Amino acid sequence: MQKDIKQKSSSQTFLKGAMIMSISMVIVKILGMVYKVMLTRIYGMFGDDLAGIGTGLLSNAYEVYIPLFTLATAGFPIAVSRLISESIAEERYKDVRMIRKVSKPFFIGMGLICFALMVGISFFYVRIIKQPYAIYAMLMLAPSIFFGCLVSIYRGYFEGLRNMFPTALSEVVEVGVKVVVGLSLAYIVMSKGMTELKTYGTVFSLTFDNYEEAQSTLLGLSVASAISGISIGSLFSFITLKIMSKMKRYRFEDEYFENSIDARTKKETFNLLLKTAIPIGLAALVMSISSTIDNIVIQNVLYNTVMNNKEELLAQFDGNLDTYPVSGLHTYLLGSYSYALTIMQLITALTQAFGTSAMPSVTNAYTKGDKEELKSSINTVLKLTMLFTLPAGIGLFAIPYPIVSLLYSGYSAVVAARALRIMGISVIFIAASTPICSMLQGVGRIDLPLKLYSIAMVMKILLNYLFVSVVSINIMGAAIGSLVAYVFVCVVGMYFLIKRAGVRPNFTQTTIKPLFAAIICGAVAYVTNTLFNKFLPFAVSTILCILVAGAFYLISLLLLRTFSENEIKMLPKGKNIVTILAKLHLIG
Repeated sequence: MQKDIKQKSSSQTFLKGAMIMSISMVIVKILGMVYKVMLTRIYGMFGDDLAGIGTGLLSNAYEVYIPLFTLATAGFPIAVSRLISESIAEERYKDVRMIRKVSKPFFIGMGLICFALMVGISFFYVRIIKQPYAIYAMLMLAPSIFFGCLVSIYRGYFEGLRNMFPTALSEVVEVGVKVVVGLSLAYIVMSKGMTELKTYGTVFSLTFDNYEEAQSTLLGLSVASAISGISIGSLFSFITLKIMSKMKRYRFEDEYFENSIDARTKKETFNLLLKTAIPIGLAALVMSISSTIDNIVIQNVLYNTVMNNKEELLAQFDGNLDTYPVSGLHTYLLGSYSYALTIMQLITALTQAFGTSAMPSVTNAYTKGDKEELKSSINTVLKLTMLFTLPAGIGLFAIPYPIVSLLYSGYSAVVAARALRIMGISVIFIAASTPICSMLQGVGRIDLPLKLYSIAMVMKILLNYLFVSVVSINIMGAAIGSLVAYVFVCVVGMYFLIKRAGVRPNFTQTTIKPLFAAIICGAVAYVTNTLFNKFLPFAVSTILCILVAGAFYLISLLLLRTFSENEIKMLPKGKNIVTILAKLHLIG
């Protein structure tokens, strides 16, 4: 760690931290998307129906994992980050050491408990969703919960210091291992298994009553092999952070502890961590559990629709799904929906990074009572969020199928595109909700995100049940429920953030101008894609129209004078850019 910790904290600004986390998140999500796309194509080599069902099995594995992983890791890293940031603002450096010391045994204990729960619950869950072949993947995913808890010990500490690099690096390492190891094993298992199945009628020397059962078991084993890369990646992520924590540059100098007031006792520190972590963790847990319940509802509603209204449901897809196995049709639709979800999550990952970086910055400003710095932090978070999510969301709405087809093939891409059009609007609110709730926690309203998410998730589950059960809407109903729920979180959350912080963001600069430019961007994307498709290959046309739309978006932002001089100076060669834009009167 640098010689002067206060200088270190001030230099590690929100924008720098957000940039580091954003870059890592983009890498992580792109690699994650490559993982899912390549996995889908591996299964697609053996049949289009296997591609959809394989993706569905992958989604099934996460449905129990995510709530348990959230329970184990969500609240405490954020609580550690917030309390460390608060302690540094108050120059209580001995508390920083105590917070880190107290958090270690808790994370280890929670990791072991949630690992055991994942293993036990999996056997019951596969019966509930009527998909027994998901059990292999679920068991293989369980170890990553324990490793994830070990990782969280260090991420919360570094983030509290507003040093996002260790977290960013560990995430890239984790997903890199996941992609290389997971895809390699998935292909090897699927290829060797299919060869044996076609030659001898067995799968790794196991016999089955029929071909469909043998093929489904092989698919389940291959998905489990792919998921093993996630657990191994988590282990490598922990090793990376452990090494970095031992490096001198990431440690306090002794003089700061000598000049600090005495730390709180272990009991006081643990109680403070619990008081901070429980509402934060419960908020994340509510989202995860409700998401799992939501998936159970969606799959069961789709399953019942397949069983009771098969002909009417198949008619919605113009006969393209008539030859698919009826028993796996509901999983196929869920898998196709997850294609769209994967694309949407690339956008929400960026704002998750903004939320992670916003927490310590907003906490620091609020603790010091610096209204000017607090308003600046809130404005920066909102502007960055809107600058990225508005054009991306409206772009998904304008050209959903061309975007999906860049990554996925087959009729699954058509199904995904229907949902992605609705997701294009909902992603704007989903993405904005994370940094808004992080800022609420930063200004001391730790309880509010829990309340907002609880109400929103109940709304989402009810609306999804209502819309998905309509045969003509089917899987697209899941996107509609998300839209309504997250509009509620964003609007109400922003109201209370303004009330608590005592400052009002500049909505003209942060939201209205980016929205106007994003609408122009979406219109250009739609028109250029239509024109280019007439004389260019499909993929080339799509990429070109995105580039043209992006250029129009940037020009629109400049013409609307969206950026201030200080914001542009933070860019590489910022002073030179300011000189040019000032002459053109394009600085706000």
